[in-house]
Amino acid sequence: MKTHKTSVALVLTFGLWLGLILGCSSLRKAADAKRAQREGPPITISAEDLYKAYESNGAEADKLYQGKILIVTGTVGTTSTPEAGIGYSAVILMDARQKPIVNCLGFATDEKDAISKLRTGQKVSVKGECMGKVVTDIPVLEDSVLQ
Repeated sequence: MKTHKTSVALVLTFGLWLGLILGCSSLRKAADAKRAQREGPPITISAEDLYKAYESNGAEADKLYQGKILIVTGTVGTTSTPEAGIGYSAVILMDARQKPIVNCLGFATDEKDAISKLRTGQKVSVKGECMGKVVTDIPVLEDSVLQ
């Protein structure tokens, strides 16, 4: 009887370790795939073209851009550089009529000074992950970096 309990305990312990190892392996593979996607060649597009793609067919634009790394070039509309600990900096790109067309969010805190120096009407390129239309009716870039 005691041998049976020991065998069951060993099998359970082995099973738990095997599950842990396989689970960690799966998480690592998912993280590696995400990293490869982020570090792969980005898609270069103008802010106007990205906005038009989402306006004409959001579902198709999501297939092409959502979850992918983009370098979006456009005109600075407004910027936001909140106080430390309150949030992240943001840049909103606008079209020729000064209508917001792309939200660029999630800049690192060390980019705050560079963002605060941007001026309305200035041309800029921003690299980030396209999130599609999230909450707003314009495309959003997350984890943005000035280029």
